[in-house]
Amino acid sequence: MIDNLVLFQKIFFSLAIGALVGIEREKRGHGELVEGLRTFMLVCFLGVLTGVFSDILQSNIPFLISFLSVGVLTVLGYIAKTRHGHLGLTTEIAFLSTFAIGIIIFFDNYPYFLSVALGILLAFILISKEFFHKFAKHLKIKEIRDAVIFAILAFVIYPLLPNQTIAPYGINPSLVWISMISVMSISFFGYVAVKLFGVKKGLAFTGLFGGLATSTGVAISMAEDVRKNKRILYSATFAVIIASSTMFLRMAVVSSIFNFEVGERLIIPMALFAFSGFLLSLRSWQQNRKEKAVITLNSPLALKPAIKFGLFFMLILFISNFAKNYFGTTGLYLIALIGGLVEVDAITISYSTLAVAGSVLSPVAAAIGIIIAAMSNTYSKWLLVNRFGSRKMGLEVGKVFIIFIALGLLFLLFIGI
Repeated sequence: MIDNLVLFQKIFFSLAIGALVGIEREKRGHGELVEGLRTFMLVCFLGVLTGVFSDILQSNIPFLISFLSVGVLTVLGYIAKTRHGHLGLTTEIAFLSTFAIGIIIFFDNYPYFLSVALGILLAFILISKEFFHKFAKHLKIKEIRDAVIFAILAFVIYPLLPNQTIAPYGINPSLVWISMISVMSISFFGYVAVKLFGVKKGLAFTGLFGGLATSTGVAISMAEDVRKNKRILYSATFAVIIASSTMFLRMAVVSSIFNFEVGERLIIPMALFAFSGFLLSLRSWQQNRKEKAVITLNSPLALKPAIKFGLFFMLILFISNFAKNYFGTTGLYLIALIGGLVEVDAITISYSTLAVAGSVLSPVAAAIGIIIAAMSNTYSKWLLVNRFGSRKMGLEVGKVFIIFIALGLLFLLFIGI
């Protein structure tokens, strides 16, 4: 038998969650919906009472009666709504969900994290109507297909792969796959943010989220735009510097995911590089705030780039193991220098995993290699800006990138990690 004080707590939380959802629905429906604030409060309360009676009677019959009753009320409410020309099932599904949350509250324990989280999530989904509609409006069929392929890669193929290193190649299929999925996930977050906020929220968001997706993509896109329209020179430069600065923070986060010891050693230098770039970018921002640069990125969930990353990652792992055996740590630094010209995520993940328990690399050596790759990639982006953009843009970007590289060399030579 449930304690009276605990029952009172559960009733209070049910009324609060019902009120949260009910207020949103009543405001959204402008008083024209059948289900309002009090109705949602009562249906969540009913969920708790259903659990109480089922506990007292030690029977599932109260659940069945309540579910059928709420179901009938939902159908009647929908019929009444459609007679006034209102279509859509959002309110009805929210009504049933609120009842279900009330049942969960009964079985949940203090401090009711699950129940409260579900209630807040339901309210968030309801109040984010415009956000989700805008997101869906900007989606392309190709992007939806890529998302489905990503789901197959993450939830169908990944669990089937063996989680063991294949000798003598030093390649773990499961590790390669989860690395690919992790990079795609972070890139996708940045990609979505650019689509939703990038242009309208300004170049700071464009560069920031673009850096999470691909700083190289931002550099090429901005450079091509400047070649077509020199009047957006400083806006494009600002976006490239912000994106490149964000790349350093991204590398520290990715490294921490796979090996916290390596990530810990990268926090200070990567933060130094990133925030130096943010400060130095202010000059370009002040040059012309009225320019409008548009960034174009391809979906990071596309299968072809994912396969390319996976193959490159395996190549880095294989060569790194080979270089360590025959050339020592110096060989790994050379690989980081060359590989960083093309891709930093593969270097970051491979060196972080090679440093697990010091099996191939020490955490310090791995961090040094990752910083070398970051500097190499920075130089590579500078070359791309000169190649695809204007000479003036190359000069403006170069002023900051030279400082990045100088800071990197200074850190490696005199400060260390």
